[in-house]
Amino acid sequence: MFRYVSPLILAIFCCYTVRLEAQNFRVQVAAFADSVPASYFKSRGISGVVAGVDDHGIYRYYFGSYPTRLEAEKAQKQLDANDFKNTVIIDLEEQRLLTDQSRCAYFKGGPVQVAESDTVRFGYFDPGKATLSDDGKTDLEFFLKKLKEKPASELRILGYSDATGAGKANLELATNRARVARNYLIDRGIDPARIRLRVYGESVSGGIEDPDEVERESEREELRKLFRCVVLYWKN
Repeated sequence: MFRYVSPLILAIFCCYTVRLEAQNFRVQVAAFADSVPASYFKSRGISGVVAGVDDHGIYRYYFGSYPTRLEAEKAQKQLDANDFKNTVIIDLEEQRLLTDQSRCAYFKGGPVQVAESDTVRFGYFDPGKATLSDDGKTDLEFFLKKLKEKPASELRILGYSDATGAGKANLELATNRARVARNYLIDRGIDPARIRLRVYGESVSGGIEDPDEVERESEREELRKLFRCVVLYWKN
C-alpha cells in the first residue's frame, strides 16, 4: 500500500546537476534565484563551495562532504560564524530511503508516493490536533520494538501540517506532532538522543489551497489529510 510524503523532502536535494551520492552528509550554504561567483563566498571566508542547479533553476551551494552528522554540524557552526545563518544539513541516505526511487522527482504542490515498509511509516492527525490516534500508536509501538531490539538504531520523526490557517501556527502544530510522537517513545524507555526531529510545517502543501492547482474542495480536503502527519523513519 502506498502512502504519501511531502515533496519538501525531495526539493532540497533531488535532481541536482552535482552528484552528491558518494557522501552521507552535505551542508547547503545558500540557495539563490541567480548564480553568484565563487568570490562571493571567498570574500566571506568560505572556500571550496560547490554549486548545483535544481530543475527549477535555483542555484544551490554546498560546503564539504562528511561521513557523520556530527562533522556536518561542526561545519554548520563554522558557516554560522561566517554569517551564513540559513545553512541546511542534507542527509543523503534519508533522502534516498524516503523517496524510494533511484531518480528523484519534484511535484509542485503535491505529494510523492512512498511505500510503507519496515523502515518508513506514517502517523496521521485530525485538523488542528497533535493527539496520537490508535493507528499512530500502533506504528510507534512497531518502531519501539525495533529500537529496543537494536540499541544502536535511531528513529527520525518528520513533522507536517496542511496549509489551513497561519503559517506560524502550522509550524508550531507540526512541531507538536513530532514532539508527541517522540515523547511517546521516551516515556517507554527510549533515550532521547536516539530520536531526531525534523519539522517542515506546511512548507510545500500551500499549493493545495490554490484554486488553479486543485479545483474541487473535496479533493483539496483529501490532499490536506496527507500533510497532517508525522513520517517515522527508522535507521538501523
